[in-house]
Amino acid sequence: MRRLGPLLALVGLLAAGVGCATPERPDPLEKVNRGIFAFNEGLDRYALEPVAKGWDFVVPGPVQDGIENFYRNLNMPIVIANEVLQAKPVRVVEDVARFFFNTTLGIGGFFDVATRVGIPDNDEDFGQTLGHWGVPPGPYLVVPILGPYTLRDGFGEIADTTAGAFAYMNFFWFDVVGLSNWETTGTSIGSYTFRLVNLRAIYLEEIASSRKDAFDYYAFVRNAYLSNRQARVLDATDTAAGVEEDLYEFDEEDDGDYEDYDVDPEDAPDEEGTEGAEAEDAESVDGAESVDDAGIRDGD
Repeated sequence: MRRLGPLLALVGLLAAGVGCATPERPDPLEKVNRGIFAFNEGLDRYALEPVAKGWDFVVPGPVQDGIENFYRNLNMPIVIANEVLQAKPVRVVEDVARFFFNTTLGIGGFFDVATRVGIPDNDEDFGQTLGHWGVPPGPYLVVPILGPYTLRDGFGEIADTTAGAFAYMNFFWFDVVGLSNWETTGTSIGSYTFRLVNLRAIYLEEIASSRKDAFDYYAFVRNAYLSNRQARVLDATDTAAGVEEDLYEFDEEDDGDYEDYDVDPEDAPDEEGTEGAEAEDAESVDGAESVDDAGIRDGD
């Protein structure tokens, strides 16, 4: 499902014959995306979120973190491969060491020993690799169930998932456990669902807060996702990577449907309000990573 989702979205995009995305207009499919986003939100509110709340009630926070650490460690060979493709030898050495420490001393990755000894936690995928070598992100797409992507990141997700399948599924489930093709597929879907529920439980409060505070939650998720992805391509995940668009900005063609909430420069906050604004900006970028990682990203 994870591999087919972005591909189906691409087919739909080509069939619709929409215009190309630009930095000023990254969401040419906004009306369609909003409909899919609403579907994903309903699925999350009435299915995923209740299960995640139950999981959060039963499973202690440190155990949830350990499960996510395990999955992140399992993905580390894919991260290392993308660092090789991006010609980042320092990061390759760091993540080989991280994978070794967490797999051995961290008991299969459940404990993040590498961070405790000061090894940086890098995160690379094939979408970032394409962006590193100059491939533009393309239009923003919301995929049913799977959440937001760009065209570039959709292709990257297919590549990473395929690589992971060959690295783990074909070897471990086929050769070691001895499962059939259908059994392996079911196990893979079950594993993804389990991680999604666990990750959703970890971010229960953050997502609830974003929904409550955002004037337009769709715009918040979209711009947080795009800002985070650009920052990761530029290796600047602690900043917005120069993305200056308003979280609640709408396309000009939608001016008839939404009021303009742009702030007049003369009404900008004075010096006393500057620190608070900067703190809010930092929180929005931190939230972007949670949305990106959870697979809900935004709206799953």
